[in-house]
Amino acid sequence: MSTGRFSVSQLGMWELNIGREPWDLIKELIQNAWDEVPSTTECRVTVEPRPDENATKISVEDDGPGFRDITDAYTIMGPTYKRLDPIKRGRFNIGEKDVISVAIEAEVETVGHTVTFPRTGSRVESSNSRENGTVVRVLMPWDEEKSKELVTMLQRFLPPVNCGLFVNDRQIPPRPAKEVRTVNGLPTEKQDAPNQPIKRINRRTEIYLVEPNDPKGECWLYEMGIPVQTIDCPWDIDVMQKIPMGQQRNAVSESYLNRIYAEVLNAGHKTLAREEFRSQWVKRAIEQRLHIERQAVDATREGRYGRDKSVLGTLDSDANMRSHEAGYSVIDPGGLSKREIEVFRMHAGVKNSDEVFPTPPPPRSDYEAKPNTNQARFADWVVEVAGHCGLKATVRYFNEPHNTMQADCNVSTTTPLLRFNEAHLGKKFFQPPYGSFEHWNLLLHEFGHAVADQSVIGHGEIWGEGVSKAGALIAAHLLRNKAE
Repeated sequence: MSTGRFSVSQLGMWELNIGREPWDLIKELIQNAWDEVPSTTECRVTVEPRPDENATKISVEDDGPGFRDITDAYTIMGPTYKRLDPIKRGRFNIGEKDVISVAIEAEVETVGHTVTFPRTGSRVESSNSRENGTVVRVLMPWDEEKSKELVTMLQRFLPPVNCGLFVNDRQIPPRPAKEVRTVNGLPTEKQDAPNQPIKRINRRTEIYLVEPNDPKGECWLYEMGIPVQTIDCPWDIDVMQKIPMGQQRNAVSESYLNRIYAEVLNAGHKTLAREEFRSQWVKRAIEQRLHIERQAVDATREGRYGRDKSVLGTLDSDANMRSHEAGYSVIDPGGLSKREIEVFRMHAGVKNSDEVFPTPPPPRSDYEAKPNTNQARFADWVVEVAGHCGLKATVRYFNEPHNTMQADCNVSTTTPLLRFNEAHLGKKFFQPPYGSFEHWNLLLHEFGHAVADQSVIGHGEIWGEGVSKAGALIAAHLLRNKAE
């Protein structure tokens, strides 16, 4: 393999790293310590503002075995054993160099070796008598506000249970997982052997669902305890293997995050609050049809729509109504993506309303009432009452013993057609006097569909408002007539 082809620009590295958040740089030093667990049992971070220099002195010290190769302190992207192991966080072998590129001055002191990076540039190597551990000391160009933000963010790290993390001598306690999810085939990265390419592989691992402790209410995705990015989720999520990421390791792909959301919903759906099922992250989780489980889909359907029986609404409003009356929640498909609909149908067995309650074919013939019959007099009364609601109604009849509907009415129109099924209502229903409870109950039910402000699925809130409006209009008219 050819060597010596490149030189590294100190200024170029500074430009790439100076805009990063303090915690995003210091995490590189902490992860180096954690990658040596169980040999490392504690990592101590000291953050000391230097107001006179408008800077912050930081030291990160561990009790581990020390650097395997002291040249790693200043060699960019050198080979590293960590690429062979998917449960080691390191892979690029550049983290401490990123920190030092921004530092005003720095020092790496490890077993037998010290490398100093003075303000004037270059580096100085010397030997020491240190027997274990490493301490990295850096003076960073961060003011007091930045140092406070760093301390706050370090308190959100998730230390391993067998390696204490101390920030300014205060231990950051481990946060136990509320749920642990074993995931098969989650993408990670691994090198098969030294001097071989790094490969993307799928590997069995665990993810932890952890109660968040962010004062802003944000939740984070973690890579083995190291924060990566904020996420739309009610828990902090810790992935216990390398996450495929870019060099700065501060963002994952949308497809990877969607997979994580699916596994989180699989693990945590039993404890989610009902309103959480309408969150965007749940929508993205449900769309992962190859990874989402039926129990999670069922919980989402019930959490969103409130019943254990659901159908997808269709253009057949009668089928939607019958579904609602039978105790089904009628899901508006307009609020779902194509993938969500596919998953609800495939995993939860949700059918269209017209599959479960198909609308019978229309009557062979609607007919007008014969003159001077009770049906004709009833029709005149219905037309008169409809006028009180601002409706110009037409009344017709049909005789369908196998049709379950007593009556129907056009939806959202000022010129409704009201049809009455004589086979179900019977002749007695049409006998005067008109205005019984049964008459008003049926009429207001049907007028509600015509008076409603828009076409509705089932007998929901909008239809109910239509019934209320129709009742109020009729009552107002009758009271005016009585007063006159």
